[in-house]
Amino acid sequence: MAGYGHGSVTGIDERTLGRIDLLLFDADYPSAADAVDDSWRVAVLAADPRVRADRDRARAHAVQAANARRDPSTRGVRDASSLHRALLAVALVLAVVAAGLVMPSRAGLGGSGLGLQQTMLPAGVAAMLALALLWWLEPLRAAGALWGSRLPAVLHLACAALWFLAAAVALLLRWGEIDAQQPLPVTTGLILLVTAGTLALALWHRARRADRSGRQSGIARVTGGLTDARDGVAVFFALDEWWRVAGPAAMATGEARARRVRIEALARLRLAGVISVVDEQFAALDPPPVRWRERRR
Repeated sequence: MAGYGHGSVTGIDERTLGRIDLLLFDADYPSAADAVDDSWRVAVLAADPRVRADRDRARAHAVQAANARRDPSTRGVRDASSLHRALLAVALVLAVVAAGLVMPSRAGLGGSGLGLQQTMLPAGVAAMLALALLWWLEPLRAAGALWGSRLPAVLHLACAALWFLAAAVALLLRWGEIDAQQPLPVTTGLILLVTAGTLALALWHRARRADRSGRQSGIARVTGGLTDARDGVAVFFALDEWWRVAGPAAMATGEARARRVRIEALARLRLAGVISVVDEQFAALDPPPVRWRERRR
């Protein structure tokens, strides 16, 4: 979205702007009319994060119910929460720390300044912990539940490259620092680091297929996780029922804020070139929908 990074046109807070950007970034609107039609729903979801979380739960429940009708033994559908996003941040920090512990300080890569004898094993453990978190979070990332397509599969490749670089530095440039009488901690750490890099490459290879499926954005995100695509109709009907209650309720408790958020959404759509200035001006005068339902296009 070209509107991403631009300031508010109404003076609304940055967190709300971030939620708007997140919703619009992967919307993939086929036309200006579709974007305008969706702007009220975007406004309601961005105005209150609790409403968006409730909608995500409704979507996951509808997908799980559809899958259960096909196969009662099917696994539950996971959806992302703030905890999952926090764990992703922890994984990325651990990935950088793992490499930083091995890099020499003079390399300008945030090296620890400690000897390899002390840092190699913690580096390997940090890399494996980061990999475990990334592997566990991959189904959510692949489904676009974390941050849509803003988290591409190349993230795993970057981690692998970072760990292989650190392993190469340890082996080729710093191996003389180890205590020949106590090599086990260093060799164990090196093995863990290389293993983490190798598994991260395997994860990247699998994650690329998910990225190419297109399930992380647009309408495909709604039905992501279905075992049978024919059940998509049931998912949309379930979300229609959710909107039938949630839409009017949001207007009853916070219509003024929703209108303000919608103005921000329309401005960002115009900055992105999705709608024109005329579209924005006319849409700003539109009343809330009489019939609330899930977006179909």
